[in-house]
Amino acid sequence: MNKKARYAAGQALIGIAVFLLIYTYFFYSTFQPVPGSAGSWSMALLLSMTAVLAGLLIELGRFWGWAIEVKIDADLLILQGGPAAVLGLVPAPLWLQAGGHNYPYIFFADPVVTGIGGVWLGVVLFRSLFNNKKIKEDVGDY
Repeated sequence: MNKKARYAAGQALIGIAVFLLIYTYFFYSTFQPVPGSAGSWSMALLLSMTAVLAGLLIELGRFWGWAIEVKIDADLLILQGGPAAVLGLVPAPLWLQAGGHNYPYIFFADPVVTGIGGVWLGVVLFRSLFNNKKIKEDVGDY
């Protein structure tokens, strides 16, 4: 299998994995809800984790086919990771308990904001912890 076909296959796998993550969240939030306040907390946490994992997988697509090296970028982690973590990981019930149904707490508690913040955090985490590195291929005669 040539390099382009491996890359396309990897992108397809990542796309399927992201779809399955999103569908899993949908299935559990729609068909398997937990009643009461435990349910709102569990759905908020499941949404956060789904969004962060989707962001990590989406960013992995950019690195597919290359070697990955660990290279921590502290500036990116601090400047973008902090706000992304606040938006993506703090569950909605906590925001509503802190400030009720007033602005900006309802903004922070919104599931769309949590989802987008989680994807942002996943991308920031991957980019700040890993770096893709091209490896020079040795094409000698064997």
